Amino acid sequence: MAAYRRHSRAGVLLAVAVVCGALAVRPAAAGCTLGSEASQLKRSVRLAARCNDRILRSGPGTICKQSPPPACAGTLPADALALAYGPNDPASAPVDRRLLKTQLNCQKRIGRATASYVGRKLRYRVNGLSEAEADLRARKQLDKLPDKCFVIVAQDASGVVVPAVGPQCAAALPPPGSGVDSAALRDCVHTLLGVWVERWGPNPQPLRPNIVFILTDDQRRDTTDATHSPSAAAIMPRTRAELADHGVEFPEAFMTTPLCCPSRSSILSGQYSHRTGVYKNGGNNGGADDFDDGSSVGTWLQAAGYRTSLMGKYLNGYNALWTTGEPPYVPPGWTEWHGMKNVGYFNYRIVEPNGMGGYVENFYGSAETDYSTDVLREKAKTFITESVAAGEPFLLYLAFKAPHGPFIAAPRHDGLFQTIAPWRPPSYNEADVSDKPTWVQNTPLLDAQGMADLDQLRIDQLEMLQAVDEAIGGSTTYGITGIMEHLRNLGIADDTLVVFFSDNGFLWGEHRMQAKNKPFEEAIRSPMLVYYPKLAPLPRTETRFALNIDLASTFAELAGASVPITQDGRSLVRVIDGTQPTWRTDFLTEGWPGAHPWATVHEAQWKYSETPVTPGDPNTLFQLELYDLVNDPYELTNVASDPQHAARITAMAARLRQLRPNWPVDSDPNGPDPPEADE
Repeated sequence: MAAYRRHSRAGVLLAVAVVCGALAVRPAAAGCTLGSEASQLKRSVRLAARCNDRILRSGPGTICKQSPPPACAGTLPADALALAYGPNDPASAPVDRRLLKTQLNCQKRIGRATASYVGRKLRYRVNGLSEAEADLRARKQLDKLPDKCFVIVAQDASGVVVPAVGPQCAAALPPPGSGVDSAALRDCVHTLLGVWVERWGPNPQPLRPNIVFILTDDQRRDTTDATHSPSAAAIMPRTRAELADHGVEFPEAFMTTPLCCPSRSSILSGQYSHRTGVYKNGGNNGGADDFDDGSSVGTWLQAAGYRTSLMGKYLNGYNALWTTGEPPYVPPGWTEWHGMKNVGYFNYRIVEPNGMGGYVENFYGSAETDYSTDVLREKAKTFITESVAAGEPFLLYLAFKAPHGPFIAAPRHDGLFQTIAPWRPPSYNEADVSDKPTWVQNTPLLDAQGMADLDQLRIDQLEMLQAVDEAIGGSTTYGITGIMEHLRNLGIADDTLVVFFSDNGFLWGEHRMQAKNKPFEEAIRSPMLVYYPKLAPLPRTETRFALNIDLASTFAELAGASVPITQDGRSLVRVIDGTQPTWRTDFLTEGWPGAHPWATVHEAQWKYSETPVTPGDPNTLFQLELYDLVNDPYELTNVASDPQHAARITAMAARLRQLRPNWPVDSDPNGPDPPEADE
């Protein structure tokens, strides 16, 4: 049986700070503006680089001459040195300078080229040169790296690897015993340093990239790689080749409310569901009519000069925002709208421009060419082309229906995964749930038919994702030009941020469930891939937490847009480029499924959940869950009743009330979703 605990309101800190994320970590106005500051920066970084080189040769006890950087440079000196030396900033032990002579020379050249570039480029910018001209004059030392770093990566007996760089460029340095890709190393270091100097220079400006946000529906985190593949190939190989292999993968990406409409409202606003007021897909406190569409990422970026478009699924209940005979409703903030009125794969309607300044409902039928994923793909490419012709940066919010039910794959993919082995993780159809809350205990075991239905659902979802994969990466077999190739053909790929995300995950029989909107990992985790060469020149995996509520702030910072509403999320810009010095160590997830709302504090190792016995009652008892995700990743053993975790539970319960100040008063779901709300 799950543990129970009563929390006294008097014993919980209720006056808490609102969790808000700054949209930019850079000077409010100008950074360094004086030539003396540029010289001071160059000297500081150069001496620090020399110190790192000496420590590599003589050990951590080495005494070095140092010079403080100018305050106006912010984190630029530390960022530059961390990039140039990685784990050797400074090294943990000396290395054999005779055996590793060429490697040490390469490491030294990287450090000196970095110091030279940041100091010189900043000085040229302070003197009034254009960014392009300043870059050309400053990069001479960097351009020598391919010759100076034509070396084999080596590991000293002490364990120190030389050369080494920061994780942003580590893909250019293979494991010890292999050669450095010195050209890729040069290009990566140069790209990042160029962006960072501008960030702290005399007139910092937003990057203002084009933004393509690709959103799927009910897609689990583990469905882009080979986890569910019948072979070693990835389920979405084109998407991974285009985005993961050329960008940043976030394996620790989450939705704060794992349900369609609340999650999408959070994506559009940057706010937790308890702040947006959108708790469910429909009914009381749910659906499009409860979302404040007057302030969203669309309105912010449009006001900042972006051409904006939303295509596909908007919010559940969108089709109820107007009645038959009235002009279709189009939310503010969207230059061009292609929102689906009734969301489906065939026989659906899209509200789109009528060519006369208004909007009309266009019907798409049952022909193979009407498959909605394919239709939206082509509309997306048209919008991109027209935006380039208009000379305006753009935001494309592309929301596919897939792989949400009804489970209809494109005809060309039907049957593709029919022979895959069933999915049977340790938590599948969990036999003993006596340690879990009552709502889990009341979930019956799957019978043979239920298991067969779930197996087929999984097959269908994997097949439906193939059209999404082709929309991103194209298909020579079917003559499809994907969005990424289209960006390259237009010459704008390097100036475009592409983010791939899902609104929620899905349980394929784990804990007996075919469900979302649950606190379990399969429901709250999202695939997240980010492509933007200016911030991520080489591929890497970023293990810090990323949330759906972070996306709006990220887009706004990059666009230079003002955000008029409180943000619960934080901009990911400096997480993407690897310069964020500190980051969240926990976050809130919350849900209002029927009669058992829940709230969770999620850390890297521990996850703590509360389910109120009497939702909405400030004096309610709670059913508690505590899982050790490191040693129990499938959440099989609830240790909330174990006395050794009492202090942890007390601390995490208090943290829950910091992140969710009105909990549990606002936990009353006010009735279940209507059946038609999950569209």
